[in-house]
Amino acid sequence: MTVVHRRTRRSRHLIALSAIAFLVLGCAGTSGAGPTGKPSILTRPSPSAPSPTARPPAPRAVTSPFASRRLRRYIASRPGQVTAALYDARTRRTWLLHPRSAQDTASIVKVEIMGTALQEAAAAGRDLPASEAALMPSMIENSDNDSATALLSDVGGPSAIARFDRSAGLTDTTPSTLALIPGTSLPGWGLTTTTARDEVTLVSRFAYPNAVLSDASRHYGLSLMEHIEADQDWGVSGGVPAGTTVALKNGWLPLGPADWQVNSIGWISGHGRNYVLAVLTRGSPTEAYGIETVETIARDVYRSRASDPPR
Repeated sequence: MTVVHRRTRRSRHLIALSAIAFLVLGCAGTSGAGPTGKPSILTRPSPSAPSPTARPPAPRAVTSPFASRRLRRYIASRPGQVTAALYDARTRRTWLLHPRSAQDTASIVKVEIMGTALQEAAAAGRDLPASEAALMPSMIENSDNDSATALLSDVGGPSAIARFDRSAGLTDTTPSTLALIPGTSLPGWGLTTTTARDEVTLVSRFAYPNAVLSDASRHYGLSLMEHIEADQDWGVSGGVPAGTTVALKNGWLPLGPADWQVNSIGWISGHGRNYVLAVLTRGSPTEAYGIETVETIARDVYRSRASDPPR
């Protein structure tokens, strides 16, 4: 089941995707995470009804996007394993669902490959090589496996991905060193293992200013993730209305009979929301079943973010 959503381009992301290379420069500042204090809202007595003893209203509690009884019952009713994470830029809070579950990346590892290429170009003080720039759009927008394999080789293989991961703060991600998935002709990089929290960290490096990727690199990566081809535009975009910026990457991989890995990661911005969401699912009987699970969680998360005040 594929659900197509309309997305908008922000003016700062209007990067010509036909460009072969661009300058990647470092920038300072890292994105924060974790709770911050919120002052009480002060009220003034009405002139017509003075209330000298009135107290300011207590601030509303910031609730987990995964806390609803409805969502927990839904997940418990599904076969397989589900893990998710969300970073809300308005509250600077990170929320986790089943955080100890490490799963295979499938094609979402392509965002790590993209980040590695951009970081390497910046470190060398040069433009992105033409060969790499030519592979990037098809790898991200079309999820082309051959482009990903070629680009992975260009950047230096799994060891280069691991260096990028460490610099980006992905502490629970291990790049696969396999050429092929055993018993298949599928590329081995799909068996890279990760956690939902690491995937939120990864996408945040593109969504918010930081010292790992320059603004030019971030905007380029986001522009590709905002233009995923229509039949792959599902997942964390579930329940998101038109007029919202959505930058995402999905992954899907048959691990065995009735055992699909289906993942979605991305950044949602607009209509009072600004968050990064990662949902990883393993053990779905079909790809469509996994997509339905991811999109149901995404819809619930989108609704929940309307009620939390900025802090």
